[in-house]
Amino acid sequence: MSAHEYDFPKTTKTQFILATLGALFAPLLVLFLVARLFLGIQASHIDDPDVPQKPPAEAAKPADAGASDDENAADEPAADAQADNEENE
Repeated sequence: MSAHEYDFPKTTKTQFILATLGALFAPLLVLFLVARLFLGIQASHIDDPDVPQKPPAEAAKPADAGASDDENAADEPAADAQADNEENE
């Protein structure tokens, strides 16, 4: 051991409190910034645009009103699919 012994001054309450607050400052700052980041992402999230709704009278139209157009359109792709299957065989 050394021939000289050093007497360190005791830590005061003020120094202890300042050291504790200084040690907690960085982690609390990080938590605050991460929370702001997540809340900022959530706030800037864009929802799907509102789709205009049809009035109830148009939405409740009978199904037969547009059936003739749908039947013709449905037959054409089916005929094409049958012709393609015949060519592949």
